[in-house]
Amino acid sequence: YTGPCTITTAGAVLNRVDASGCLAILIRAKNVTITNSLTPRIDATDWTGPSVSITDSTVKGGTWSDGAIWGYNITALRVNVTGGQHSFHCASTCSVTDSWLHDQYNPSGQSYHNNAFITNGGSNMVVNHNTLACTPLLNSTNGGCTADVSLFGDFEQVNNVTVQNNLLMANNSSISYCAYGGWEPSKKFPNSTNIKFLNNVF
Repeated sequence: YTGPCTITTAGAVLNRVDASGCLAILIRAKNVTITNSLTPRIDATDWTGPSVSITDSTVKGGTWSDGAIWGYNITALRVNVTGGQHSFHCASTCSVTDSWLHDQYNPSGQSYHNNAFITNGGSNMVVNHNTLACTPLLNSTNGGCTADVSLFGDFEQVNNVTVQNNLLMANNSSISYCAYGGWEPSKKFPNSTNIKFLNNVF
């Protein structure tokens, strides 16, 4: 891939490319499509309206200290995601389907709390028919997995989330959880609305 690492053209398509030469793919335009590709982390954190669809691709978040896929208006289908502190960090309006989220980054000497899928507040999320595995083990500085799926109202209320037909894997250190389902009294927005967990295997 020899194109830009910051995508600013609406409707841009990356198909059958190896974009691992970029530190990240920054999505700053609407209706960007990534298919059949190898990419570094994908950042769609510009809240003003960019959107991206990622299909049949591998995303490697590497040693990034947040989501390997992160932001708003993201659709992921048949995506293999590794690295990053979290595999998929949704700010709002995301779906991930038929994907494998695993092997997050947890450096020794740090206290990263890892997740396969996490939101810190937002609405309209679908997590459907995936294998979700938060795999890092507890380290000596209390870093390790929080859960496969974490719905936390840190910055705004969590609303309208469906988690359905997934396999939520156990962690080998046996101290993390399969899911935080949206109610957490220590958070600024402790109560969530319209949260559905349907037909999952824990």
